Amino acid sequence: MPSRPVSNYTVTSVSEFVSLLEGTFPDSEDLLFRGQGGDWPLLPKIARIRLRPGTDLLVTEQRLLNDFKLQAPSLVDLGPESDWEWLSLAQHYGMATRLLDWTSNPLAALWFSVEKPAETPCPPDLPKPPAVVWVFDSSKEDHVQESSKASPFSGERTRVFRPKHIARRIIAQAGWHTVHKYIHDRKGFVPLERQSRYRGDLTKIVVPAEHFCNIRFGLDQCGVNAASLLTDLSGLCRHIEWLHSLLEDEMLEDEMEDGMAKGKLRRPGRKARR
Repeated sequence: MPSRPVSNYTVTSVSEFVSLLEGTFPDSEDLLFRGQGGDWPLLPKIARIRLRPGTDLLVTEQRLLNDFKLQAPSLVDLGPESDWEWLSLAQHYGMATRLLDWTSNPLAALWFSVEKPAETPCPPDLPKPPAVVWVFDSSKEDHVQESSKASPFSGERTRVFRPKHIARRIIAQAGWHTVHKYIHDRKGFVPLERQSRYRGDLTKIVVPAEHFCNIRFGLDQCGVNAASLLTDLSGLCRHIEWLHSLLEDEMLEDEMEDGMAKGKLRRPGRKARR
């Protein structure tokens, strides 16, 4: 039986986003969300890294994890107790793993999709690419059970994993993961949206580039920003700097009024701090 196609929607504000979720998924209990600054395949970072010549992806994956397990203990408060937890911790701090980040907090996913201005296209007169929030209506039968003794590197399909709260970022971001299966016949990983088991459980919400700044401001008013989601000094500094400066897609109110009169500038995401 063929799988259902991926559904697509477009939102231009935080309120539209929340209304869409309330109207489209009123009875869903296991929704997961992933925000992306562009419409990229749902592939884990390990599937996208550039390997050294003559090296094997699976061998490199194990070397990355072994080096992390060797060097990270002095930098963490709570030591991971399994490869599942080691992978989750490494993933949250940016290392390439076979995990893909998701969250049960839809506003967190929306922030990650619009945290930075849209990339300038080439040639620059083309429209700027939109961001995307994926919604995954996961099933409990696809979840890794706490009692599971299986290795994250084994199994016959992609699974859903909720990590223990061993790092503040995992807590703040309400972190979940999809744990992707390496397909030996293809010598790689298959994007989640192309997997027949899950394709019909995915919904794509498109965020046009011209609305990033307004949504960024609306999320900050809800307490969703770099400081609240990154939970360290780097996140706090990013948030403070944002409060006192303007990103490329933001502008002052007087600039907005002049630009709107000329029909060129977009509405600002927030008032300037003077």
